[in-house]
Amino acid sequence: MPVRIGFTQFRKQMLEKELANITELLPQLGVEKVILAGDLVSGDISPDSRIDLIVVQKTDSAFGRRADFFSYHLSSMVAVDSQVYTPEEFAELENSLPALYAASQQGKVIYCAE
Repeated sequence: MPVRIGFTQFRKQMLEKELANITELLPQLGVEKVILAGDLVSGDISPDSRIDLIVVQKTDSAFGRRADFFSYHLSSMVAVDSQVYTPEEFAELENSLPALYAASQQGKVIYCAE
């Protein structure tokens, strides 16, 4: 399917607008830290680009259910992919889990409660 000329710039603007809305909500959601990763950081925007977030939050929820909270509260017009880690998990896995390591090294911290 051909992509409309200028769609990449339009998609980038959509993602940035939604990211600004999300960033405003973060202090109310009880998160400790949020790192932006993926296409918005690399600048490699495509029609299926989404907002990729690494979230550090104290929670008792099972790992597979943690992102549900953010899906509900961050109702967005674009896809948002959230990986949620407890502070302890993040500290333990930050240097050993490849995706987490890449996000820590190349990502952009968009919120930090400290």
